[in-house]
Formats: sequence, structure tokens, C-alpha cells
Amino acid sequence: MPERGAAKPDLRRRKISAVVFDMDGVIVDSELQWKLAEKEFLLHRVPHWRPEDYRRVTGLSPAALYDFLNGAYGLAESRESFLEDCGRLAETIYKTRVSLAEGFLDAVGRVKKSRKPAGIASSSPRNWIEMVLERFNLAPWFDAVVSADDVGGRTKPLPDSYLAVCARLGAKPEFCAAVEDSRVGVLAAKSAGLFCLALRNGANDDQDLSAADAEITSVGDVPEILGIS
Repeated sequence: MPERGAAKPDLRRRKISAVVFDMDGVIVDSELQWKLAEKEFLLHRVPHWRPEDYRRVTGLSPAALYDFLNGAYGLAESRESFLEDCGRLAETIYKTRVSLAEGFLDAVGRVKKSRKPAGIASSSPRNWIEMVLERFNLAPWFDAVVSADDVGGRTKPLPDSYLAVCARLGAKPEFCAAVEDSRVGVLAAKSAGLFCLALRNGANDDQDLSAADAEITSVGDVPEILGIS
């Protein structure tokens, strides 16, 4: 398992110039909210769904979630119907249930104060991200936002979203840091060449984050680990 102390020597060599945040589970506590909603959303589609199965789908885009469930369990409904239901649930979750992650505003504020650009790389559709940005007035904090729609559905664990956001930030991936809370997110960041901080947020104990460079327990720790004053 990665250790916090192991991050600093590598960071001195890398000279981190930009920071990219995942949205779900990092900026807002939506992974927890999705878990709480799994009973109403997943059990009537997959009657033998078990709580431990959730670790296999954490971090997947809605389309990838459908493909996984349909392949593993054989869903009776169409992709279109599934995505429509998923979108309705997302609207409830993002507009009424989620909260900002403790320490996030301080972290992104310190990143911006240091004159480093900040971005979002998410497997969520663009309109889901916009719900969060609008509700919490976060748009001014970010210099680039990449959604599943921006990479043609080539979402995490593929590196496309991270490569795209780094390009938009004008920063080379090897000089960027990512903050992730899921196995697929960590794999995407590392595949793209970023330094990756894995966040243990209280809702992802079942996630294998061992591929990350360092592990943190609060998004508020990001500036400290990256050496941002």
C-alpha cells in the first residue's frame, strides 16, 4: 500500500505544475450517496446483487455500468431506458443529496493561490458535472473540465480523460497530479502518466488503490503532499 511519506522525493523530481480532481467521491460525497441509492436502483434490476459487488462498479461511467451489468447479469431493459433512469437518479443525488468533501474548498483554493491550474477528469456525463459546479458555485475554481462526453465514452480506467484534461490545462501529464478514490480512476491516472494521490474517504474501503503513488485520508491534505503553500 502506498505511503504518504513516499510521495515527496518523487514530487521534487516531477515539479508538479497542475492538479486534476476526480469529481465523484473526491469533490463531492456522491460515491456514498450512490451506494445508499443502490437498493432502489440496482436490486430490482439485479435481484441477487450484493453490497460487496459495488466495488466492481465504483468509478464506472453510466454507459460502462450498463455494459458491465448487462454482461454479468443480463439486464431486461435497454441501454436507453437504463441511462434515462440513471440520469433521473443522478439529478436527485447531485441536486439534493451530495455535500462538498470536507477540505476540498481549502485544497483547491490553495492550488489556485499557488498559480497552478486545476482541472476535473470525470467519467460522469457533462450535465452531471454541471449540476455539481452550479449547485456549489465551483466553476471559477477550474481551468478545464473533461467529462465522459468529451472523450467519446472512453472513460476510466482508460487514460483518455486525463490526457484530455492535461492537454486543456497546457501541462504535460508527467508534471500533473491526480486525486482519485477508485481503482479504475487510479489506473486511468497512472496509465496517463500522472502522479496519483488516492483518497480514502470513508466510503471506499473495498477499493484497491495500491497502484497510486500515495494515499491520503482527506482531500484537504492534497496541498501539503504536493508541497503547495
